[in-house]
Amino acid sequence: MVEQTFDYSKFRDVLKDLGAKQGEVVTRFPPEPSGYLHVGHIKASMLNYHYAKMYNGKMILRFDDTNPITEKMEFVENILTDLKTMEIVPDRITYSSDYFKEIEVFCRKLISDGNAYADNTPSEEMKEMRATGEESKHRQNTVAENLKHFEDMLSGKVSDYCIRAKLNMQDKVKCLRDPVFYRCKDTPHHRTGSTYKAYPTYDLTVPIVDSLEGVTHSLRTIEYRDRNALYEWV
Repeated sequence: MVEQTFDYSKFRDVLKDLGAKQGEVVTRFPPEPSGYLHVGHIKASMLNYHYAKMYNGKMILRFDDTNPITEKMEFVENILTDLKTMEIVPDRITYSSDYFKEIEVFCRKLISDGNAYADNTPSEEMKEMRATGEESKHRQNTVAENLKHFEDMLSGKVSDYCIRAKLNMQDKVKCLRDPVFYRCKDTPHHRTGSTYKAYPTYDLTVPIVDSLEGVTHSLRTIEYRDRNALYEWV
C-alpha cells in the first residue's frame, strides 16, 4: 500500500500553520456520486489522503449524496474502484445521507433562532432578486410560519418551498445572499428510497457533517473560496 512505500517524514510540517498535530488530523474527500471522477477529483483525493497520512491521521471518503435526481450507485461503485486504482484507501466510508435526520434537527434550530426562513418565490424570480440584492417578502415570516413550512416540505405536503439562510442580501459576494439550505425533491434516493421528500444542500450539509465526523482540516478547492464564509457561519 502507499503508506508502506512512501516516505512521509520530510513532509511532517506541511500543515503546521493550520494547527495540525501528529495522530489527530482528520481530512475528508466528499465527491458527489453524480458522475465519474476527473483529474481535479483525483488531485483533491490525493491531497486529502496523503496530508492525513503525513500526520498519522485519517481520511474519510464521504459520498455527498444530497441530490437524488443526479446520483446513482453506479457512480459510487466507480469512485471506489478509481480510488483503489490510485492506491487511496480511506479509513472510513460514509454518506451525507447517513446524517439526514441530524441535519433536519440543525435546520430547525436555524429557523427557531431566526437564522433561516421558508420561501416559495419562483426560482427565476429568486435568482433575479439575489442578483439585485432585493429581499424576499418571506424574510419577515414568523418562526412558527417557517417551521410549519419546513415540516410541510419534509412530509411532502408542499413542493414549491425552500429554506434559505437569513444573511445579507446586499453582500458583495452574491452567493452569500440568502442561499438555499433545503429544497423539495420528491425523487427516490439511491440509498434511502422514498423516505425523504426534501433534501439539504451542499452548503448546509458539509459544515455540519464535517463537525459530526470530527474533521480537523477541511481542504476545499478554489471554487469554494467565496463560500468559505458561509461554511464558517454554519
